[in-house]
Amino acid sequence: MDNSGTVADHDGLSAIFDRISAIGAHSGQGVTRLAASAEDGAARAIFAEWMTRGGARMAEDAVGNQFACFDWAGENAPWVFAGSHLDTQPRGGRFDGTLGVLSAGCAALGLQAEKQAGGFKSARNLAVVNWTNEEGARYQPSLTGSAVFSGALPLGEALALRDGAGISLGDALAGIGIVGETGSVPPRPEAYVELHVEQGRTLTEAGCRVGTVEGTWAARKMTVRWIGRAAHTGPTPMADRCDALLAAALGIAAFEAVMAEHYPRLHRSAARLVVEPNSPNVVVERATVWFELRGLDISELDRAGKAVLTAFETAAVDTGTRLEVSADALRAPAGMDGGLVAIVDHTARLCGFEPLAMRSVAGHDAVALQNSGIPSALIFIPSVDGIAHHPDELTLAEDMQAGLTVLTAVLRHLAEGGYGNGQAR
Repeated sequence: MDNSGTVADHDGLSAIFDRISAIGAHSGQGVTRLAASAEDGAARAIFAEWMTRGGARMAEDAVGNQFACFDWAGENAPWVFAGSHLDTQPRGGRFDGTLGVLSAGCAALGLQAEKQAGGFKSARNLAVVNWTNEEGARYQPSLTGSAVFSGALPLGEALALRDGAGISLGDALAGIGIVGETGSVPPRPEAYVELHVEQGRTLTEAGCRVGTVEGTWAARKMTVRWIGRAAHTGPTPMADRCDALLAAALGIAAFEAVMAEHYPRLHRSAARLVVEPNSPNVVVERATVWFELRGLDISELDRAGKAVLTAFETAAVDTGTRLEVSADALRAPAGMDGGLVAIVDHTARLCGFEPLAMRSVAGHDAVALQNSGIPSALIFIPSVDGIAHHPDELTLAEDMQAGLTVLTAVLRHLAEGGYGNGQAR
């Protein structure tokens, strides 16, 4: 494996990163660029213009996934994908997802220049991908675009998803000019590589600048609703009230108690609450809470899920409300492709880094693709203090450079045909 000819454009990455980061930015409040919003549309347009100017052919599928295609090896040649996502959490950080898309773009442009100069011969085409609604902040489930592409989520079901205001994903995409497929979307790739910030402290604490992700945790996500009865908060006797918000509060407290006592190894959260009719003078009729469990052991997640559902039912009985579980989804743990992991590890060492083998707690588009049978790899670089989904999210310039250097070298190797039959070569 010889990557000596690869030149990573660190200055170019910094420039385009700053440009995209300004879209949806608010002073002291991070970046808000929700999927299929006007801000998302603006970022998509800049990404497409940047890639087109560098020689890419743009394509877009019906769920809005963007593909910057470099047809290096001909229309019948296999493909390699690299990318991540440009959508963010509300008041989120600049680096999550965005750095992965733009690093892949910079790597592709560097390889394009090298190829035009006769620096290497490609056996595969390359596409830089911006996946739709990875974050799941506006539309649930998360990983929507990659799930549709991989076949795990039907297109019609994805387009029918609705946000808190009742706007469907299909209508929101149409609002930013995405209606159906445009261009020639590439087929399923032979390999997918995603660079991502770690969103934890493992790399920093180990003194490493590059992580090779061997696998991911599983996640169980539940949407639970308590249904009571609306009433006037003044004259309605206390004994006559069926308060859904009280039920939700008891349910959240019970969730925390059960998990802390019996399943302390699992990561847990109750991170979103919606009440209806949401008036200070009306007893809450409906309270919906989004719960999440994460861990390595699916059987433990199953036992924990049953335990907390029992606690939720108890909260309903104690408050005279009715419990409704509107969603209960399990995302299986993914073991990333062994051949690609070996390539990333070996390439990082050739580039002068000592990579750390690790697992990802968070889900990423690479997980959706790997679980669908597309060989995938994740490359992690450090997050300062492990901060993520927050305005203070930060990855240092030297770590951005390390990630781009390794990613560029990996993609060069894959484009030359250096992977096949699940083995590094």
